[in-house]
Amino acid sequence: MARSIRSNALEKLARLSAQSRSSTTDSDFPRLFKRCPNTSCMKLQEFEAILALCKSAPFIESLEVAEKLLARLSPYLVGSYTQILSPSPSLRTFEPSPYELLTYNLTSAALSLGLRHGALRSQAAAALGSYLHGWTAAAAELSAGQFDGDEMENHAADGELARVMTHSLSLLGFLSAAAEHASFWDAYERLQFVQDVRTVLSDKFLVAFETALSIVRNAHSHQHGLREWKRYARHYATAGRPLGAMVLHDSFLKVVVASAALLVGTSPDLTSQHSVLQHLRTSMNSKDSQYLRATPENSLAEGLTMIAVEEMERLENDLDYLQRVGSAWQQQQASSVKAKVLITYLCCTVYDNDTDITDAEVLITWLDNVLNDPAQSADHDLTSTVLRSMAILAKVSPELASSLGRSLPRVIVKGNFDHRTTSVAAESLAAVLSLLPQDAIITTLYSLSNIISVSPVADHSTSASPTPNGTNRTTRAGGVYNHQHGSAISLTPSDIEEPHHVHKTVIETIVSVARNCKDAKITALALSMLIQKVGRSSKVVDAKIITDSAFLGIHSPPGEFRSLLKIYSKICHDALVSDDTAKLEAVMAARLNISREISADEPTFEIYLTHLLDTIVSKGDAQETSHRHLRDTELAAQEIAQLLKPLALLLARNAERADFSELDDATISLQRDAWFNIVVHGFDLLSDLGKQYREELRTLARFSKPLIAEERPFLSESDIELNTVLRRGKSPEHTIEQKRRLGRLLPSCEADTKSLSYQEAVFLSTAYLVEDLRASTGDCTKALAYFLDPKLRTGAVGNCMAAITTTVVRTYLAKTLSGQSHAFSTPYLAQQLATIFSACCHRIARVQQAAAVCADIIVREVPSTLCQKGALFALLELLSMMWYSCLEGETDEYTWKSTFTSKRSDIVVELSDDYAFRRATLDVLHKRATAWVKGALDIAPIDVKGFLQSYLSEFDDEMTFGHISLGRSFALEMGSVIPSTDQRLGAVERQGININTASDFITQYTTRQEYKFLDGAADQQEEWLQGAPSAEKMPTYLSRSLQDATNLLTDLENRTLNHKHVTIAELRDILRRAAALLCRVKTDQSPIVQHLVGIPFAVFSKQSIKLGISLWTSVTKENPRMESRILVSIAENWENTVRKRRGIFSPALKHEDPFYGKQEFAATDKEALSKRQQQIYNLIAPHFRLLQFLSSHFSASRLSKSDVERVYVRLIHITLDAMSVGCSQPLARESYFHIVLLGLRIVRHSTTLSATTRWRLTDRILTAALAWFARAPQWSFGGNRLQIKAETHVLADVQAQLDVIGKVTTAVDIGSKLKAKQDLLSLLISNEQTRLMVWLFPLDYGKKHHFTSGRHNNTLPDTAVTAHLKTAWAENPAIAVHLIKRFQSPRLNSEVRWQVLNFPHKVLDEPDALEILLGNQLPADVSFQLKYMLYWAPVNPITAVTYFLPAYGNHPFIIQYAMRALESHSVDVMFFYVYQIVQTLRYDVLGYVERYIIETAKFSQLFAHQIIWNMKANAYKDETAEVPDPVKPTLDKVMFSLESSFSKEDHAFYEREFAFFNEVTGISGTLRSVLHEPKEVKKQKIEEELRKIQVEVGVYLPSNPDGQVIGIDRKSGKPLQSHAKTPFMATFRIRKTRPDTGLEETEEDDRDVVKRDNTYETWLSAIFKVGDDCRQDVLALQMIAAFRGIFNTVGLDVWVFPYRVTATAPGCGVIDVLPNSISRDMLGREAVNRLDDYFVSRYGNEDSIRYQEARSNFVKSMAAYSVISFLLQFKDRHNGNIMIDDAGHIIHIDFGFCFDIAPGGIKFERAPFKLTAEMIAVMSGKNNPTPYTSQAYRWFEELTVKAFLAARQHCDHLCHVVQVMLDSGLPCFKPESMKHFRERFVLERSEREAAEFMRGLVEKSRGSYSTGTYDRFQLLTNGIPY
Repeated sequence: MARSIRSNALEKLARLSAQSRSSTTDSDFPRLFKRCPNTSCMKLQEFEAILALCKSAPFIESLEVAEKLLARLSPYLVGSYTQILSPSPSLRTFEPSPYELLTYNLTSAALSLGLRHGALRSQAAAALGSYLHGWTAAAAELSAGQFDGDEMENHAADGELARVMTHSLSLLGFLSAAAEHASFWDAYERLQFVQDVRTVLSDKFLVAFETALSIVRNAHSHQHGLREWKRYARHYATAGRPLGAMVLHDSFLKVVVASAALLVGTSPDLTSQHSVLQHLRTSMNSKDSQYLRATPENSLAEGLTMIAVEEMERLENDLDYLQRVGSAWQQQQASSVKAKVLITYLCCTVYDNDTDITDAEVLITWLDNVLNDPAQSADHDLTSTVLRSMAILAKVSPELASSLGRSLPRVIVKGNFDHRTTSVAAESLAAVLSLLPQDAIITTLYSLSNIISVSPVADHSTSASPTPNGTNRTTRAGGVYNHQHGSAISLTPSDIEEPHHVHKTVIETIVSVARNCKDAKITALALSMLIQKVGRSSKVVDAKIITDSAFLGIHSPPGEFRSLLKIYSKICHDALVSDDTAKLEAVMAARLNISREISADEPTFEIYLTHLLDTIVSKGDAQETSHRHLRDTELAAQEIAQLLKPLALLLARNAERADFSELDDATISLQRDAWFNIVVHGFDLLSDLGKQYREELRTLARFSKPLIAEERPFLSESDIELNTVLRRGKSPEHTIEQKRRLGRLLPSCEADTKSLSYQEAVFLSTAYLVEDLRASTGDCTKALAYFLDPKLRTGAVGNCMAAITTTVVRTYLAKTLSGQSHAFSTPYLAQQLATIFSACCHRIARVQQAAAVCADIIVREVPSTLCQKGALFALLELLSMMWYSCLEGETDEYTWKSTFTSKRSDIVVELSDDYAFRRATLDVLHKRATAWVKGALDIAPIDVKGFLQSYLSEFDDEMTFGHISLGRSFALEMGSVIPSTDQRLGAVERQGININTASDFITQYTTRQEYKFLDGAADQQEEWLQGAPSAEKMPTYLSRSLQDATNLLTDLENRTLNHKHVTIAELRDILRRAAALLCRVKTDQSPIVQHLVGIPFAVFSKQSIKLGISLWTSVTKENPRMESRILVSIAENWENTVRKRRGIFSPALKHEDPFYGKQEFAATDKEALSKRQQQIYNLIAPHFRLLQFLSSHFSASRLSKSDVERVYVRLIHITLDAMSVGCSQPLARESYFHIVLLGLRIVRHSTTLSATTRWRLTDRILTAALAWFARAPQWSFGGNRLQIKAETHVLADVQAQLDVIGKVTTAVDIGSKLKAKQDLLSLLISNEQTRLMVWLFPLDYGKKHHFTSGRHNNTLPDTAVTAHLKTAWAENPAIAVHLIKRFQSPRLNSEVRWQVLNFPHKVLDEPDALEILLGNQLPADVSFQLKYMLYWAPVNPITAVTYFLPAYGNHPFIIQYAMRALESHSVDVMFFYVYQIVQTLRYDVLGYVERYIIETAKFSQLFAHQIIWNMKANAYKDETAEVPDPVKPTLDKVMFSLESSFSKEDHAFYEREFAFFNEVTGISGTLRSVLHEPKEVKKQKIEEELRKIQVEVGVYLPSNPDGQVIGIDRKSGKPLQSHAKTPFMATFRIRKTRPDTGLEETEEDDRDVVKRDNTYETWLSAIFKVGDDCRQDVLALQMIAAFRGIFNTVGLDVWVFPYRVTATAPGCGVIDVLPNSISRDMLGREAVNRLDDYFVSRYGNEDSIRYQEARSNFVKSMAAYSVISFLLQFKDRHNGNIMIDDAGHIIHIDFGFCFDIAPGGIKFERAPFKLTAEMIAVMSGKNNPTPYTSQAYRWFEELTVKAFLAARQHCDHLCHVVQVMLDSGLPCFKPESMKHFRERFVLERSEREAAEFMRGLVEKSRGSYSTGTYDRFQLLTNGIPY
């Protein structure tokens, strides 16, 4: 043992030294060299060192080291054949002998060094030459006669006999190494070397060697000198290499084979016999195998051929002698030599290529001789070589292939080979046959199959032989082939004594040939041949056929494979009935073969798995055949038992594959049923069958899914109540038996088992069996999944299931506590516990309860599980995740996330959308976690606290909010706990104070951080100086560190400024090092400070600034002298951000009015809104963090230095300059007022400012604060409630500071002006707070009083209007203009208008001021002011369009302004208002609109086309184009002008597009001819017409101008239901371009996006209507799209889908089909009675994630459509006009009745909007006793109110959209329509009152019977179900 340890250590040391490039190499090898003094008598230590050095040679990198090593080893090599070894018992452990091993390793080392380092090649060659030369000379002196003298002398350690033995063994090692490294020599050298060695092996020496061996073998025990040699001789013999001349020849031929192998291109490291043959076989397959045939190679081939011939002659001469006298070992050695000779000659033949070096006939003769000699053919290795050589020869010489194809089958049949040789023979035959035509293969197969006896042979018969070929008992097809070739191959083994053996050989051959052909037809043919032979021969042969046919079945076509499996089932059944063990074993072997061979990625896998499961399930299904000695159930149980092992093996082999883990539902269902049937037939943990097959059942359990399916909602019924397998064997006796058995398994539930049904008892027994077995394989967590099934949660079944769950855990724990299996040790148990902890957070309460019980058991029984990282970290992560999941309700109010993942612990939890339940879950988890962790602390406080520190040190704050992580807080809390088992600390008197160990915990944590992260001085000394410096060198080291750090930081800053990618990890690492240096330096280090501050600012992201603040704070606290320098640098960089407009000063923060931007007809895209929100947060976050830092720092250090105050004053002045323009981004509100707050604090606390300067600064701060209100009031963006709450707090703080300053101001004369500004600001802040409160609490505004302080005065008394307005106007007229939108005051409105009327030049950059000035028509008091319109900022597009209306009298100034406003907006924006632009042509007296249309059309052809279609649609008043509209002549004229203005290319495009569209709509006309025909005829007609249409380049559908049509689905045509009209639907292939996300990306990213993702293709269906006026739908959907834009502006999480409808001519239009949607009335027709039932059937139970996601989508779409329905007064809301998409959204369609008309004038629908009981049931649950208090319903109410509040703000612009359309002749308009529309916005009310008004409408709608009445009316009149 000690020897091997030392030897291994030396080898490892030498190898490491060889691989290392460091300076230690120089010291390690010399130490090893010292152990090698090269003495005459080598000791064991020296021997071991030599071996270690030799083995390191191949790994040496350095030439210098290699040279030294070779120089050291060469002398040893040269003298190794005479080396005397000092006797030692340990030498015996060196295999096969130390002499051979020494020379082998020395030679290998020399050759390796020469090969790896070319410069050493000549030295290595010289050493080898010296060895060979010396050996030859020494051998020449030895002869057999020398042993006749004095016995004792000759047998001395250095005597003649010892020399002969040492020489021989040394040569064996030398030749083995030379064979392995034959590529060291080139071809000439190799030939020379081989010839030299051959010369060396002289007859004289070989005789001497044999003589010496004879003496050794016959030595007596008293001859001590010979004892060791005798032991070696015996050892070599037992190893299969008997010493003698033959073994030397064998070693010599190894070199010869290696040389020959290199001739044919074998890899230098693969020159063994098998490798050479394998290489030849594969290389012969590739056509391009070219060998280098130069003169040296030819000479080598000739030389090797001669050696092979001579060696073969020598062997043939010795053959008789060997066979008569030689031992079995010697004969085997001779066979090995012969095999090498054959391979050598074969290589030369392959290399030869007709140069007459070799003669293939000679080789064939040699091969035949071996096969014809039974003695030689009995040697497996030799025969294998011969057979493989034949296969290779067949490829070399195709004419040989044919004869081998005939002779090899005969050889196989008559050869009497063993199993191993047979498989090689069959493989070789297959290789030969693959070169022949398919007929030859088939003939051979038939010939072979006919060998198998056609008459039954008794088992004991030894002389029975198969009938000859040609008998009439063969298969039909066989007769033909045998007739053709029967004479050629006569396979009649009549003289063979063991027909069974022959038959088995034939079967193996048939199988091998068929498998190697890789042809499904041949495989199937061979399979059918073999199966037909079952029963024709003996039982042994039958068993062989059954077993081996499995290999063919796998590769057969699926049909044949299934048939084979059925045959196995039949055989198995019959064998069980007849008790035929042999056949049973054969079928078992066959099935196991299939299980071993099949992989999960093969198609046969599923077939086989399904067959096995199906067969198990089918047992007991029907009556089996009659049999006497077995009952049905027993037989079925036995048959099931036969299938368990193959099934277990199949699953175990393929379980790890990805494909297997995703089995389809059918297979999982089969798996479940199979388990039920297994239990029904008596397999359980207590039965004999269960015990007998326990291992197989364990494997099956391990790879089975739980016995319930999660996704299907009504599974409890279908699986337990209705499952047919569970009912099998149902009878009163069986029911009692099953319950009794279950009662024994679950003693605690005996009472519960009595009330179970038979099915429930079987189900629970099965669950127990599966989960208990699964637990015993290492997983006890799957039992918790059963509680997902509602049936298993309550009652007796629930109690039993709970007991099973705990039993399963105890089964696992029993294995853990036994301590006998590593797989159940605490690290593995910790993984189980981590999963159980996850289940403690499950969305279903029952799962939580069960998981908590399991966790309690584990923690109680094995508390050390929590001392494992896996379990403890999982618990801490879950606390963080649960806290974050609850917080999400505040950070993104209505968008809930179901799945939370931890990167650190690989934990995933799925949570419900119920935030109250989440909070309750967190509370319970927190309590339990406290108890669990305290329990662990009691037993192992130091270890647990160590893990808690590890957890705290690995921190990623991406998922945290405000840097809060509950898991980390909990870890800190637990780390401070005093364990109850700590007697010393427990004895300390508390004295009412909470004493804990937090100080010690933090100290340890800090220490760990120092050596883990921060570079202490010692670390840096090691790193930068490589060695410990003396104390006086310290300053040099520090200055060098500072220089290095400066260079590193400069490089980093340059990279960040040049926008190169820098990871936050790299940033953190470098800046931490710099900060660590600054903490210690005593001198000024400006460059490093600048970089330390500048780099985070250069990156300017949330993380970089957070990192910066952390480092700046640590440096200033550790090294106070740096504080002022760092502060100045921060201020300087802050000023830089102001100047460069970064962060909060960025123009990217601009928040546009929705009517100024591009409006879209598309579904709401929440993802895009979230990205926009995140982008804004990312811009604001750096400044926000800096503000927090500056506020804190100012408060801490304001009185420490006067310089600090000056820095802050300068910083605030520069910031206020930038803020004077205000900010329109609502998400910047908090940061904006933080700056104001910081300014107010600086003013209040500054001691260095004079009074005047202070008031001036105060004035500037008030100006900046008021600038926020110089824009229209904003709500918020997104659903972050915490953000809004924080904003109200900041506003309250600003208010408080203003009050304090106000008290001081009154005492000073200068204060009156400031007081007015301050009062105005207080009023506006108060108003802002009120608005935010309404948004925060839309339903229960009263809550606000409990939430925040501050005044919420939202009224502006008339008496105060003038004063405040005067202040506002003087400060900034924009503030005055926007006061109107904040306060509902007629006086305020009139006074603001008076100011605008009198001072219009003050508000030219405020478009809203112009709207105030002009109103809805040109006022009488406006005159000189109009000239200012030439300079006024442009209004939004729709307001500009209204200025063309007659109400404004076509005033030139107004018209010119309107034109300028329209032209200022891009075509993309104007596209949305095409309908309104066309309507203004009615009033276009001066031709401005016409000019605008024609000029814009030049920019956009799509715009021109839309205009033309719209003009065509509006030219007539009726659907049939009979009553022209008065505007028609104008439209015709404009259309003509427009067409005339087109360029040549534009005109061609116009013609293409309109021709294409007319062809498509023309189909509707052709359908009139088959109007009254059946639907199929119409469909056929549409298909015919669609086939005629050619898709031209660039054409598009009018409803989809942003996508090109590239194809038509010709079969998609579908006629739609209509009485007298012919609408139809068709589907088109569209190519679209993805819109720009608007997010900042790098240029490289942009390029990639363009290449990869810019365009995509999709299918789009559209409805083409003729005879229906679509214009009203167009207007309604345009309004819905406008509402969509408004909701998006506030980031409100509601959903609408304004699909596109385009009117293209009178009564014609194209309507986009809503994808993946179904109408509510279609649901009714599909027999789903209620909407809530549909949701459950479509998405699962109410507690499933899919249902909750769908419900959430339903709520969001309901809220939006409810508000829109009320405002636009959608009527006719029956179930046919309401759609549900596959995500659960509700979508309204068909807007024929809106504004002031209802169908037939009937006023059934008096409710504000449709809100039925079934809709409420979807939101609140079907059986909810309090449906109006559920979270989903509350969300619906809140979103409805918020949507209404958001829309009110844009009432005027929405009115403008409608106003322009009033003269269009649409039936929905009545004289009072506009008045009523405006009234519905209740603009006279405040925000709070408006919220209450909307909530009242919701209550009114839900209590309304009118919607139900209208649904009943529709059922009676139109048959529409409800």
